[in-house]
Amino acid sequence: MPILQVAIPRPLYNYFNYLPPLGVDINQLSPGMRLQVPFGKHSYIGMLLNISDNSDFPINKLKPALKIIDSTPILSVDELGLLKWAANYYHYPIGKVITTALPTALNQGLPASIKPVIGWQLTKTAIELDSIPKNASQQRAILELLQQHPQGLAQTVITNNLPKSTPSLKTLHKKGWIELIVPINNQLLSKSSHLQLNQAQDEVVNQTCANLHQFYPALLDGVTGSGKTEVYLQIIQEVLNQGKQAIVLVPEINLTPQIVNRFEQRFAIPIATWHSKLTKTERLHTWLLAKDGIAPIVIGTRSAIWIPLARPGIFIVDEEHDSSYKQQDTFRYSARDIAVVRAKRASVPVLLGSATPSLDSLHNAIYERYRHFSLPERAGTAIHPAYHIVDMRNQPKKESLSRPLTRAIKQRLEAKQQVLLFINRRGYASTLTCYKCGWVAFCQHCDARLTYHETSKNLQCHHCGVMQPLYNKCPGCNHTKLYLLGQGTERIEEYLQIQFPTARILRIDSDSTSRKHAMEDILTRIHTGEVDILIGTQMLAKGHHFPKVTLVGVINVDSGLYGSDFRSSERMAQLLIQVAGRAGRAEEPGEVIIQTYHPEHPLLAKLVRQGYPSFAQAALQERHKAAFPPYTYLALLRAEATTHPPLEFLEKAKQLAQQCETVQLWGPVMSPMEKRADWYRAQLLLQALQRKHLHDFIAQWLPTLPASNNKKVRWSLDVDPQDLF
Repeated sequence: MPILQVAIPRPLYNYFNYLPPLGVDINQLSPGMRLQVPFGKHSYIGMLLNISDNSDFPINKLKPALKIIDSTPILSVDELGLLKWAANYYHYPIGKVITTALPTALNQGLPASIKPVIGWQLTKTAIELDSIPKNASQQRAILELLQQHPQGLAQTVITNNLPKSTPSLKTLHKKGWIELIVPINNQLLSKSSHLQLNQAQDEVVNQTCANLHQFYPALLDGVTGSGKTEVYLQIIQEVLNQGKQAIVLVPEINLTPQIVNRFEQRFAIPIATWHSKLTKTERLHTWLLAKDGIAPIVIGTRSAIWIPLARPGIFIVDEEHDSSYKQQDTFRYSARDIAVVRAKRASVPVLLGSATPSLDSLHNAIYERYRHFSLPERAGTAIHPAYHIVDMRNQPKKESLSRPLTRAIKQRLEAKQQVLLFINRRGYASTLTCYKCGWVAFCQHCDARLTYHETSKNLQCHHCGVMQPLYNKCPGCNHTKLYLLGQGTERIEEYLQIQFPTARILRIDSDSTSRKHAMEDILTRIHTGEVDILIGTQMLAKGHHFPKVTLVGVINVDSGLYGSDFRSSERMAQLLIQVAGRAGRAEEPGEVIIQTYHPEHPLLAKLVRQGYPSFAQAALQERHKAAFPPYTYLALLRAEATTHPPLEFLEKAKQLAQQCETVQLWGPVMSPMEKRADWYRAQLLLQALQRKHLHDFIAQWLPTLPASNNKKVRWSLDVDPQDLF
C-alpha cells in the first residue's frame, strides 16, 4: 500500500502519513505536488514530500488525502531537497518552511498557472517602411525591430525596448502587418553597450565567467562607487548567453526600482521583480515565470532567494553585509547563506558584493572558502571623499547642524550641487518630557519611549506601532509645559527650511515612502535635479547612486557608537562608510562631515584615518579573542510571556541540557528590551566551537522542550542570530 508523506503548514517538526485520495491512481502522484489533506477538525494544503511503502502508524488508522491540487509537481526533487536542508539547519518545521518559500496564492491552493506570454512577429505581407506616415514613428520603430528578429519577440521585450508602444502594436495588428504568436521565448536584445572596465573589474568578470559551470563562491569587496553593478551586468550577460538564469538579491525594497531600471537599460528582456509591495497575483506571476524559465533575471529582496529557476546560472547578493537579509521572526533564515547553499547544490557561482563586507564573509575569504576580489578604486574619474569630524562639544547647543556643516551646505547650494544629510532616526523628537517632575512619555506596551511625529501630530512607538495624541499636560504633575527632546528627520527638515528657505528639501524615511511607487518618484526627482537637500535614514545609505551629491553630513553618529550587541561596532562602521559613499560619485569631489560628541572614539578614528579594511582586521582579532562569531557558532532560544518574565521556562530548558560538554549555555537573561507589544522577553544563548556540535545538540534538545503554542509561554530558536535583543 503506497503511503503519502505530506508536510502541512503547522508548527510541527515531522511530516504526516496519508493514503492516496480515493479513486486516484498512485501513478498520478509525485513529490512536489500539493494535496488537500484532513488534519484534526480542519483541512490544509500540504506538500507531498515522498511516497513510501510503509508507515510507522497502522494502515487502518491513516486517512486518505482529500484531493490533488496539481497535475504536475510545482517543486522539483532538488528544490524539495533545499527546503528539507533549510528545515534541518534552522531546526524549523518543514511545513512552515515550505509555506515561507511558496507564494501566498499557492499556499491558498490556487492554480499554479499564468496567462501565456504573448509575442509578435511580422506577417508574410511585404511592408514598405517608406509608406508609413512620418508621424507614426513608433510603428516604424516596431517594424524595424521585428525585421531584426524574424522569429518574433515577446511583447514585454518590445515594450521594454520601445516604451508606450502598446497602441501602435494594436494598430499594426489591425493593418495585418504583424501577428500574435503564443507561446514566445524571450530573446536577448542588448539595449546599451557595456561600460569600459578597469583591470580589477575585468578580473572579476573574466574569472567568474570562466567558472560558470561549477560552484564558485566569491566575495566582491569593492569600495562605494567602484562599479560593482557593472560587474554584475557583464557577468549576467554571459550567463544569459548560455541560456541560463540569474537571481540578484538587494537588501531593501527601495533599492529595487533603481537596480531594475539599470538592468532594463542594459537588457531588453523581461526583468522579474520580487518584493513585499507586489500583489498576491504579481508574486505568483513572477514565481511561475522564473520556474518555467521565461524570466531570465529575477531581482528581489530577501524572500526572492526561494524562487525556483529552470536553469540556474548565478546567484548575486548585493550589499551582502546588510542585516535585512536575515529574517527576524518566524522562520529565521539568512537569504545570503541560502544563496551560497543554492549555488553549491546547483554547481554555479555565487557572488557576494559589498563595500563593507560582513566579518563573516571576510573570515571565509581569509580561509579561502571564498575567492576574494577587491575593487579598491572608484570607477571612472570619481575619487574617494574627504572626511572631516566636527566636535559638537564646541558648537552652540541649540543648533541641530554645526557651523562647519552649515557653511558647507551653503557652498554646495551656491554651486548648484546636492547635499545629503543622514540621521538614523525618523520622526520629529525621540522624547517628550516634563522638566518639573522628570516624567517621560513611555509606551504602555513596550520598554521604549514614544516618538513625536509632527506630520501626524501624534506620539508613536516605533516597536509596536501604537499611536496616541500628544499630551497637553504632564500626567505626573499636571504641569502644562512639556518639552520635545532629541531630533529626527522631521525636526531636521524644519530646521533646514528656516536656515535655507529657498532650498528644495526632500525628506526620505519609511514615513515618506510608505505608498506604492513613492521611492521611484523620489529617485526621479533627485536625478532630474528637482531637489537640493536630501534628509534621510539608513535607507539612503544602501546602494543608491546620486551623481550630483557632493556633500554628506552625518548628523548624529553617536547613537551607534555604543551598543550592547557584539556586532554594534561592525554595523556602525558599515553604515557610516555606506552613507559616506554617496558623496562625490561623479566628476565633482565629495566631502563627508561627521558630527559627534566623541571625536576621540577609536572606531571613528580608525575608520576615518585607515578605512574599513583596517577596522575589519582589528574587529576580527577582537572577535577571535572574545570567542565570538565567526570563530564560534551561536543559537538563541527566545521566550516570551504576557504575565511575567519567562525565565522559569528558560531555566528548565537549560537544565535539560546540563549534560552537554560541547555546547555552552549562557543565561537565561532578560532581553535588552524586556517588554515589547505586551510580551515580556528573555533569552538563552547557545555557543559551540564547532557547527556540527551545535546542531547535533539542538537536534536532541529541541524535542524535549514544551510545544511553542503554549498559551503562557511562546518560544523560538534562532540559528546564527544577527541580533541579540
